[in-house]
Amino acid sequence: MKTLLMLLLTLLCLTSCTSEYEERLEEGKNLMNRLKKVEGSSDYLSDHQLKVEISQIKNEINLLAKVSGNEILFLKEIVNY
Repeated sequence: MKTLLMLLLTLLCLTSCTSEYEERLEEGKNLMNRLKKVEGSSDYLSDHQLKVEISQIKNEINLLAKVSGNEILFLKEIVNY
């Protein structure tokens, strides 16, 4: 009985970790889309506004990558998206 309970708890933990990673990955993909839009809107924003916005988005992406647990894989996945 204890073995079954431990197995279920382990599976639950693995599932929740995966879903958290997937949520961060989805957020990272959304940020990449936003970054592309901001970079494409250079005609509508001043240079300073553009640099600030791009910097903020990149910082958010880097934070998500670090928190994801596998920074390199995370960045590869959102860049190849």
